[in-house]
Amino acid sequence: MAKPQYDMEQMILNIKRRCSVPTSQITFTDLDFTLLCNDEMQGEVVPLIMSTREEYFVDFVDILSPSTGYLPIPAEAVGAKLRSVCYVQQTSPLLLINLPRIDLDVVAGMGYNAGFNAFTGFYIQGNDLVLYPNNSVPTNTTIRLYYYKRTLVLAQPTAYGSIAAINTGTSTLTLDFVPALWAVDTQINAVSSEPSFNSVSSLMTITAVSSPSVVVDSVAGLSVGDFVSDYGYSAVPQVPLEAHGYLAQLTAVKCLEGLGDAQGMKAAQAKADLLKTALMVMVSQRVDGSVKKVMNPNGGLRLAAGLRRRW
Repeated sequence: MAKPQYDMEQMILNIKRRCSVPTSQITFTDLDFTLLCNDEMQGEVVPLIMSTREEYFVDFVDILSPSTGYLPIPAEAVGAKLRSVCYVQQTSPLLLINLPRIDLDVVAGMGYNAGFNAFTGFYIQGNDLVLYPNNSVPTNTTIRLYYYKRTLVLAQPTAYGSIAAINTGTSTLTLDFVPALWAVDTQINAVSSEPSFNSVSSLMTITAVSSPSVVVDSVAGLSVGDFVSDYGYSAVPQVPLEAHGYLAQLTAVKCLEGLGDAQGMKAAQAKADLLKTALMVMVSQRVDGSVKKVMNPNGGLRLAAGLRRRW
């Protein structure tokens, strides 16, 4: 039996089955299905999963603190928001000290007393995180920003290929399909074909193309079966596999709306509501045997002790 596939080609077939759209119809192209599916993923599915507060999509980046104290929020952060901010006290073993967020009104009203560092932390200004005071940590201190990483934009079936073979000696990938627009200097990335469809290579550059093969600058982290697409795109929805059916159903609702089928749309929406309820059961409380304990990372003596010993 063939290995299950979860890419956009299969997703589009799923959508068509759910809204009974004939294969020969011309109302929606594969690109239309892909764009509608991407909208539903970004606008409905991802926020729903984030609402469980179970650390889905969480990633981090380490940044060296500048003398100005201004650190940009990562461009790929959902809603330009952060999960938490820490400074790395040591790396082995890893020891992180949580930095508290200070309200901008408090910063503007309290002034700065060099002998009083109880308000050491950060505030948000636009799309920047600002350390307060800006010399609260020495320049080039490692600050770790945890954030919710935005899923890659979905690629239509003619814009990606699956890796059939890898030659590590020549950095050559043999694909089952090479998009027509790929050429030397095209930037691409790769996503695992296995749930939860993580990015396995965030950026590669094509140095030669000879279908069905492409030569890239690095094949590190790649495996046979991974999907390769243009930079910033993914062949697979990067949400839990259990959310794929719900995503397909939401897209089917939009297709029926576009076709003017009010009755069919109503029935499809009712099915989507049932799938939503089922999905929440599956993605909530990720460790059933261990209830998450609520702790104040900045409370008691923990923060004060950390600040005293950080240097």
